[in-house]
Amino acid sequence: MVLPLSNIDQRELRRLMRIKKAKKRKFTRPYSWIWKKLDESWRRPRGKDNKIRLQIKGKPPLVKVGYRSPKKVRYLHPSGKEVVLVRKLEDLYNIDPLTQVVRIARTVGVRKRLEIIKFAHRFGIRVLNPGRAEARLGLEIGMEAEAEEEEIEEEFEAAESIEELEVEEE
Repeated sequence: MVLPLSNIDQRELRRLMRIKKAKKRKFTRPYSWIWKKLDESWRRPRGKDNKIRLQIKGKPPLVKVGYRSPKKVRYLHPSGKEVVLVRKLEDLYNIDPLTQVVRIARTVGVRKRLEIIKFAHRFGIRVLNPGRAEARLGLEIGMEAEAEEEEIEEEFEAAESIEELEVEEE
């Protein structure tokens, strides 16, 4: 479990994230801009005379360890919180809403996903991928609210009739 960050730590974290974003480069496969048959996804140049491998001036940069993000920022969500993968409701018991966010595993079905979302909503935990289950949850909550309103109206009407009966008896 991650301890809550102080204001100084949060400022430092934001600064590191800005540095990471500034240094981030889009590395493309060498010569993919020349030959259409080559995809843009990165492949390491291995040719004997490859200008990118030789790091000739004016050619695109080569992937190096120096482009890696700082350890404190690595694997964090853009909000600065740690992402936790959840497969069942019990996994939510150890979540700290101040420092962690939840991603529901793709293998979780709709029924269990709804339970996880309800629990997370009740305890203020942010869910990154609620999907269509959240819309269903909204409908269910709306239906429950309508049912409660109807019950209240029925009780109110019943109370009015009881008062009327009491008034008539006097």
